Amino acid sequence: MHQHSCAQAARTIHLSVVSESAPIEPPFASAAASVPPAPAMAWRSPTVQVLGLMTFATAVFFFHLGSYGLWEPDEARYAEIAREMLAGRNFVVPHLNYVAYIEKPPLLYWLGAMWMALLGVNEFAARLTPALAALAGVLMTWLFTRRTLGPGRALLAGAILTTSVLYAVMAQVLTTDMLLAAMVTVALFALFLHWREGGRWCWLGYAAIAMGVLTKGPVAAAIPMLALVIFLCWQGELRGAARRFHAIAGGAMVILIAAPWFIAVAIREPGFVDFYFIGEHLRRFFESSYSHRAPFYYYLPILLAGMMPWTLMAPFIAWRALPRTPAGRFCIVAAAVVIGMFSGASAKLIPYILPAAAPIAVLLADGIVSRAFSAGAPVGTEAPGVRARFTAVGVILSLLGMAMLATAMTAPLFSSPYVMATRPALYALGLIGAAGGSLVAEVFRHWRIDAGLAAMVLVTAMALGAGSYVRLEAEPLRSYAALARAVQERAPEATLICYPRYVQGLPFYTRRRVILVGAPTELAFGETHAADRSRYFFRSEDDVLRLWNMPGPMVLVIDQRELNQLRSRLGKFTVIGSEWRKRAILKTPEPRYAS
Repeated sequence: MHQHSCAQAARTIHLSVVSESAPIEPPFASAAASVPPAPAMAWRSPTVQVLGLMTFATAVFFFHLGSYGLWEPDEARYAEIAREMLAGRNFVVPHLNYVAYIEKPPLLYWLGAMWMALLGVNEFAARLTPALAALAGVLMTWLFTRRTLGPGRALLAGAILTTSVLYAVMAQVLTTDMLLAAMVTVALFALFLHWREGGRWCWLGYAAIAMGVLTKGPVAAAIPMLALVIFLCWQGELRGAARRFHAIAGGAMVILIAAPWFIAVAIREPGFVDFYFIGEHLRRFFESSYSHRAPFYYYLPILLAGMMPWTLMAPFIAWRALPRTPAGRFCIVAAAVVIGMFSGASAKLIPYILPAAAPIAVLLADGIVSRAFSAGAPVGTEAPGVRARFTAVGVILSLLGMAMLATAMTAPLFSSPYVMATRPALYALGLIGAAGGSLVAEVFRHWRIDAGLAAMVLVTAMALGAGSYVRLEAEPLRSYAALARAVQERAPEATLICYPRYVQGLPFYTRRRVILVGAPTELAFGETHAADRSRYFFRSEDDVLRLWNMPGPMVLVIDQRELNQLRSRLGKFTVIGSEWRKRAILKTPEPRYAS
């Protein structure tokens, strides 16, 4: 089903990547007047395009979406917050392990709780929000590109975004990053369309900003606002922009949507303002010791790898010869703002750069089409030498596939357990890359350029599908779902103790609160403000033994190293769950003798 949907959508893409020598909108490219209008084709219908693209993107983003356990720590954490929100009917203050967790605003949790109410408490419902957000980002990218650069570039931009490795992977990962990226993408492109067309686009932009603020805070407003101001300065149109974009009404709209939650939590949770606005934003941005330290250039290789395979085509694009269009300039500004802002921050993580993916996809689509077809020539005229250059891309893909095969063959030599655990999937990825890259090269060499691009889209989608098996095979190394399910099955009434670290997935799969012995880490704020913290938060090894010896059934989820140290002091126990470095042990009750 997945391959059939991808093939059908790829045929639509094959028909759509037309030989446009320049953007079709006359205001944006003077060369457009010299290009004869293209004949009407079925693929130019917006309905056909959007259905084909959405079907294709759905197949990519939803394949195996709920087939594996929640990964530690982020997926299990966010899923549990949504579950507790639904179970406790408290939709104002998010809770994790039944204590306040206010590091992030609640939109992701609200949506997760809604899906769990409709579809049940499971992995598919938990991951549904990022998958749908990814679809929204693709849809907005297609809409923006179609209205500014033409239908051929629009479908290619949507396909590039869908099949870029980082974007496709994060569409199936439960974090706030994809939802934020989708809201920022909608806001950016809606504000540009308002500048270009007027109408009501700005209100969509402000609504998206508000939703972004409720996803991850003020950064959702900072990115589109800064990008718009820089772009308007570039255009020489900053004067009067506040009135043109209804800035006062728009700001009021954002505040009315987003502010009530922040005010309500500030009233209910003393210390929220300092913890959230000062700690989670200012300190995270400026203090390198706060978290996730990385060098300034961190995101450049991330983007090169994350936008694969399409970044392989970037060196063959004549960037300086591209038509100078406002849409292109805006995408350059938007991507630069995202990259610059997150590169300047001290705290860095790979998914933070996701809001740059959509503008970069548009730039790549424009560059590829402009490089493929001669400007000013009749529609369908290929640029000289383009076949050889694009054929080289297929060859590089094939070589990368061979490298993946070599990695799978030599898996036992790697120290990382992930290589050996995912070996079968690596073989599949290598075969698809090697054979698919050769196919792409041959299509570029002998067939039409748009057929080669369609082949590249299809091969990448197949590789992404095979890559999803990596997650299934790596589940025992990144998820404690199986261990938690075993605890729930073997000891449904037992008290749960975690030592020395909190296992994020344990309360999600057991539906019970966990006693933590060790550093509270992300539960630190909740511990400080919890009225019953003396019953659920402990620190020392002696606390473990005291809790273990209390009356009643006890399950201790413990690292193997600590278990080896405490084994002689724990008495009799049964191992009821084992996954990677952790063990779940059940206290064996002392036998009772008849008096």
